[in-house]
Amino acid sequence: MRKFLFAILSVCAIALTSCAEGDGDLDYGLMKIYIPQAMAGGGINNIYNVPAGGGEYTTNFEVDGDNINVHLGVLRSGKAAGDAFTVDIQVSDEQSATQATALGAEAMPSSVYTLPSNVKVEAGQNSASFDLALNRQALASQAGKKLVLCIGLANPSKYELSENGTVVTVLVDVDALINSI
Repeated sequence: MRKFLFAILSVCAIALTSCAEGDGDLDYGLMKIYIPQAMAGGGINNIYNVPAGGGEYTTNFEVDGDNINVHLGVLRSGKAAGDAFTVDIQVSDEQSATQATALGAEAMPSSVYTLPSNVKVEAGQNSASFDLALNRQALASQAGKKLVLCIGLANPSKYELSENGTVVTVLVDVDALINSI
């Protein structure tokens, strides 16, 4: 019994002394780049509904003159402050068509939206935002529809793309969006 008690106390002592003070503040994690909105469904799917909800804290767009700007972003995981990097923003017409069919929607026509070609994350930061700009008039001509656009990341200047979350399916309920502004 003494040997057993001694063994347990030894393990506890080792466990308590193995973590130095401040270990929780050390750099950790893999540095991977992804689109956080692709995880809006809890990681189950990559669908990002627009509008997202009806409350002040669930609005994922902003009206700016002739455009409705849907807020998106790029995020680098890991705790360490990193170097600056850029990543290209791409649209996949093929994925958009496939997702539109699966969701009972239509692929978003290119006349409805504009996107930046890339996004830069500054040194010491782990994220940057960008907008999917929807032209209000062109969007109004799509009344009664749900539109799909698959937006992805490519060609990071530094770090790696994550295995998940690098493509987001933006699903716009045109009527709900127009009625909410």
